[in-house]
Amino acid sequence: MKNEVVRVITPFPLIEEQKEIIKKHLSRLSPQEDFVLQEEVDPSILGGVIIIWEEMLIDCSVKTQLQKIKERILKEVS
Repeated sequence: MKNEVVRVITPFPLIEEQKEIIKKHLSRLSPQEDFVLQEEVDPSILGGVIIIWEEMLIDCSVKTQLQKIKERILKEVS
């Protein structure tokens, strides 16, 4: 098993239970890996989480979801 560093961006510091949940979900993608979370706090994402691992970006932030909704509304209006 090798340690994989994964950037995890949240609007607040994670508690241990949340870290374990993230690691559990990541291990489903790659069971051979042992994940080390590199945590970053960014209040501007409002809620949710952004995970960056190797070339993969998982953006479940509230900020991004609101941006997508805004783009859809503007697209329908024009």
